[in-house]
Amino acid sequence: MLSSLKVFFPALLFSLLFTSQNFSQGFNAVYSKDGSDVIAVGQNGSVFSSMNGGNSWGSYTLGTNNFNAVQSIGANIWIAGDNGTFYSSSNNGASWNMQTLAGGQNLKSLSFFDANTGWIVGDNGTILKTTNSGVNWVTETSPVSVNLNSVKFTSALAVVACGNSGKVIHTTDGGTTWTQLPTSTTKNLLSIDQKSNIIMVGAEEGVVFKSTDSGTTWSAVDYRIMTKSDIKSVYMLDPYTFYSCGGGGFIRKSTDVGSTFTFQANPMIGNLVSIYFFDPLRGWAVSSLNQAIIYTTNGGTTWMLPAGTTVNYTWQLKQSGSSNIGNGFCLHPLNRDGIFIAMGTHIYRSLNKGENWTQIATISIGSQAHTFFVDPLDTNIFLASMNSSGGRVVRSTDYGQTWTTTWGPGTLTSYGMPLEVDYNNPNICFLAPDNSVMLRSTDFGLTWNNWSTTTFRSPCDIAVLMDYPNIMYLGDGTTGFGAGELLKSTNGGLNWTSIHTVSGSEIPMISINNLDPTLAFHTCWSSGGFWRTNNEWATYTQVATTGGAWGTDIAKDDPTAVAFVIYGSTAYTSTDGGSNFTSSSVGSSPNAGVLFY
Repeated sequence: MLSSLKVFFPALLFSLLFTSQNFSQGFNAVYSKDGSDVIAVGQNGSVFSSMNGGNSWGSYTLGTNNFNAVQSIGANIWIAGDNGTFYSSSNNGASWNMQTLAGGQNLKSLSFFDANTGWIVGDNGTILKTTNSGVNWVTETSPVSVNLNSVKFTSALAVVACGNSGKVIHTTDGGTTWTQLPTSTTKNLLSIDQKSNIIMVGAEEGVVFKSTDSGTTWSAVDYRIMTKSDIKSVYMLDPYTFYSCGGGGFIRKSTDVGSTFTFQANPMIGNLVSIYFFDPLRGWAVSSLNQAIIYTTNGGTTWMLPAGTTVNYTWQLKQSGSSNIGNGFCLHPLNRDGIFIAMGTHIYRSLNKGENWTQIATISIGSQAHTFFVDPLDTNIFLASMNSSGGRVVRSTDYGQTWTTTWGPGTLTSYGMPLEVDYNNPNICFLAPDNSVMLRSTDFGLTWNNWSTTTFRSPCDIAVLMDYPNIMYLGDGTTGFGAGELLKSTNGGLNWTSIHTVSGSEIPMISINNLDPTLAFHTCWSSGGFWRTNNEWATYTQVATTGGAWGTDIAKDDPTAVAFVIYGSTAYTSTDGGSNFTSSSVGSSPNAGVLFY
């Protein structure tokens, strides 16, 4: 399988997609009846089956409609899909019977209690039931008219289903009557599971809803994904333990009903839309973008690609612009598909995760932007640091049409990111000029005051931990002079302690992640490689010795995925928290900023 990364010169956006298969060839569901026989279905009638737990696969097609759900019990297999498509087999797929159900509505999910009794749900409130293994189906009365996306039995009589606009419905009498449960949300609900009196529901925009009393009351579990990725699939092993997947490919496991999570490394680096476990050890997950089915035999401690599958990285140039060696990327505060980038004096915006870009503004002061931010509290307000000698902080209150200088002229680093916003309180910003103490603003860069007691040489990057605003990191150093130094503050930037020095003269960039505040990385220029901590720099490890390391970022939905680039033509990506890296050639232009979406 082939994966692609999308690139901007000189700044880079990591958006990883398998390209050896067309998007239309991905999967939507996976199931195993015994831990060895596995079946996956997806786009354009594709059916894949494995007899050895997912190590190798065979494939065929049934028609051309997209398949959305699959299940098997004994020799019986059932598949449901778009346009009312339903296939059934009673001989392990040797032959198939095809029906068109529900007047051609798209069928989204199915759940069989035993070889005879099962339910299907779909668009416009569709609920179907069979008591003879799918030979005949009866339409049941739905209390909702929205699209239903997922259904799961809990007993021969009890079934739950979820759908768009926050709808959860259930029956306790085998479907004779269905009632709506009060969820108090209008988000589209994508996947549901229930064990005992615990119900877990995956939703759009990075939220899982849970009920501990069979749906009487609900609470939200915020996955705290900055890009607000959808939670595509949830699977419960028992009332306390569940897996979930979605976004760009994250896999999470909770053993306490969502109070805490561990993250499991996805070797595919592709989005995941369905996850299923036969038992606590054996599980599978599929992507809608490719035909590589990952599997685990140890509960997700390690996930593997099928035998013979390889991952390669290619890059696409999406937007070119004037040089800058800071990081001009900024996520749109209100649109989860929106990204900004400042390149030179030009500001570009994408509203589709970096596929297409439009110039929306020109910075009228200075010539080279180091950093760029959009105020989360008022997206009309922009803030940027510009230039090195004669450096300035500039601000716009009209979406970049006019600009004023709020600090400077002064001396800022000609590389890295001397300006940072504290997203715990976006009104607070920090600026670290050369040969100066740190400055702080409490009005999103409108005014500035001296703040720290430490005089820095030439700060390259500042990082403020999410949820822990008192903890900050700073990379200091001057090109070709002395040793690069990492410093840490535990009182919001007032005082700083040197953590360690490196063989190179700079620490250009630091990557942190709100999903794991103990985790951080930093790069080194020109020697010194790439460093990681798992305990807020109490201890640290050099995980790569690559020379000329510059930009770095951790995936917004999964802290096991990290990337860094050298100031040249190569990017390095890890799916296991920095233990191993894969390199890929980006091009001849220097690489600087990285956004691992």
